[in-house]
Amino acid sequence: MSDLHALLDHATDGIESPRLEQVALRTAHRRRTRRRGAAAATVASTLVAVVALVGSQTSGGRSDSMPPAMPPGLTPTVTPPTPSTPALEATASWDPRDVDDLSGAPARVVPALPDVIDPPSSSPLLADEPVGSAVVAVEERGTAQVLGPDGEWRTVPLDGRYPRIALSPGGTRLAVYYYVDTEDPDHTYDVTVHDLATGGSTVLEPPPGFVPWDDTGWSFLDEDLLLLTSGPASYAVSLSSGATEPRPYRAGLSRTVDPDGEVLVSSDWSEPNVLLDYAGGAPREVSMARTGRLARIVADDDTVVGTSYENGPFAVYVADRATLTPRATLPVVDTDGNYSNWALGPQALLADGTVLLRVAALGRGRATGFRLVLWEPGTGDLSVVSSSDLPVEASVVFASGLLRS
Repeated sequence: MSDLHALLDHATDGIESPRLEQVALRTAHRRRTRRRGAAAATVASTLVAVVALVGSQTSGGRSDSMPPAMPPGLTPTVTPPTPSTPALEATASWDPRDVDDLSGAPARVVPALPDVIDPPSSSPLLADEPVGSAVVAVEERGTAQVLGPDGEWRTVPLDGRYPRIALSPGGTRLAVYYYVDTEDPDHTYDVTVHDLATGGSTVLEPPPGFVPWDDTGWSFLDEDLLLLTSGPASYAVSLSSGATEPRPYRAGLSRTVDPDGEVLVSSDWSEPNVLLDYAGGAPREVSMARTGRLARIVADDDTVVGTSYENGPFAVYVADRATLTPRATLPVVDTDGNYSNWALGPQALLADGTVLLRVAALGRGRATGFRLVLWEPGTGDLSVVSSSDLPVEASVVFASGLLRS
């Protein structure tokens, strides 16, 4: 794996690429992602092609692997499309190249976020000076830093090539693992979880019988449970006890975790156009016909937000979770396919129903940094909450629960 591949991996960390996916998967779906070894050359060539198409940039969980067979005892329930859908009021398209022309959001509208995300060149070690929690973590050039509630940054040491990072919903834990490095014979699939309140760390290993795939990765379900996904398999692993439990989650175009730790998966392009909602255990299938296939999804108890271009111009949709009936739509000018591919997506669904969008700063010749934009679906108002001029190769992740609250 080259440094160019690592750059792309950082740049697209957690942001799905539906349009590139649709083009690439017309051939790739026939061969699907395979286990390590046989897939290495395919993945490398695909990444180079994506670099040529996208050029660069930014965070989730899509997987090109085939979904597993339904676990024994779990039968999906299907929510059929409603015969008719109320028409939404027409909304003018927003050109995100003008993001820097937006006014600032009201002060403290998202209290956990700073106005500017700008980690210093160095900061004290977390082990020496714990911070309790963090709303944002940044990995850049082999260094990870977390931002504490007092506005002070702390450094978390890294030890490996191509690091990946994740924050727990409440921001009390930072997970660090490493993307598969075919040049490192000692590469493992362990994850190191740092406790931000104590500065200590714990290493978790994959369960017995684990089979590595090219998309193997760790994320959080809550402050104690981590989710290990690898091809068709998923496992919940307890940080406190080390206990492991298989989970039935399928691979898909996009995956999210709601405030209750329940998982939703938007099906991949080769699968039926349904959203899999795992709340309650057995997956409930909800048609995405009204919205088009949703990418970069976020959700709460009764709402799903995601992006789609399948039913017309690229747009952000707010939809009812039970039926995926659209409640609001933000059409987006999609210059050169950049925004539908990588440069724009929901970051969080806030408690008051507003949506926090992550928008790459591409206007006026810029190709670096991003803005966190608050969208009020009821009024259509847009305003900037926080900004960053971090380079595209930096990985920036957020504590979703702190954003929501």
